[in-house]
Amino acid sequence: MISKTSIIISFLSSVYLFSQNHKKINKIDSLQTAKDIQKFIEEKNIDYTITVSDKLQYSNQCSTTSDSLNFRPWIKDDFDQNGLTDLLLTGNTKDEPKTICILDMGNGFNTKKITRGSLYETCAFVTTKDGKIEYKSNKIQSRQGYFSNLQTDHLIYKFGEFIEENSHPKRHNILELEFEASSCYGKCPSFTLKIVSNRDIEWHADTDNNVNFQKYFGTYKSKLSQEQYKKLIEIINYIDFENLNEDYSAGYTDSATGTLKITYDNLKTKNIRDYGMMGTRGLKKLYDILFDLRGSLGWEK
Repeated sequence: MISKTSIIISFLSSVYLFSQNHKKINKIDSLQTAKDIQKFIEEKNIDYTITVSDKLQYSNQCSTTSDSLNFRPWIKDDFDQNGLTDLLLTGNTKDEPKTICILDMGNGFNTKKITRGSLYETCAFVTTKDGKIEYKSNKIQSRQGYFSNLQTDHLIYKFGEFIEENSHPKRHNILELEFEASSCYGKCPSFTLKIVSNRDIEWHADTDNNVNFQKYFGTYKSKLSQEQYKKLIEIINYIDFENLNEDYSAGYTDSATGTLKITYDNLKTKNIRDYGMMGTRGLKKLYDILFDLRGSLGWEK
């Protein structure tokens, strides 16, 4: 007599084989050599700063770690889980090697930068495990140039970006969000957003708030759609805001500061000050959403 467990295993095996046999073949599947990939990125005008090679050219500072990791310059996998092969590519540049991920979206290719550059970190190395990206780097922790030890972030493609993976996001009751973006040495918009749980939003535009060819100054009000609010709450909870640092600082000067205050559950509060607004990838995505709200809502003064 066939057991229920055997039937389940047989069914799952059949599903797996079906998905493998019916996987959509794309251009990335055909790329086999460094020359193939170089030609591909040039034809698609993907990134003119990268030179594809079988050998990555790290500085003496990073080469020892690079050799010990023994990772490949390019890896093919379906990182966004849409059934099409993507390409995780590390190539040589005039500085340290950098990594991008070329995603086949079905109707074109979308490139995401994975390494963050020398202003944020040194000695960045990108590998994969179980179809997910393992990102190892020495992070710059302050404008005085202090560096962390080699840290590993597990990245997942979510909300249209690669951000830190959270396998078990909590569902906090978000009561209110306040976000302030400061001015900078240049043309950084200075403004404050306040969003409450009934989806009301208030925008106080200070300086350099030029959105959709219109200049805003003063206080405006609007309301988020249910979809916009749901997306916002989802990413706030996913980035595990409760356990993030209260202070982040990029390793350069003359930048803007983002200040975030989240009131949640039984009137708990979480405050985050982020000079450079690059504290984590998840925070950066949240900031992008908040900045974009200025141009995606109808405002009344």
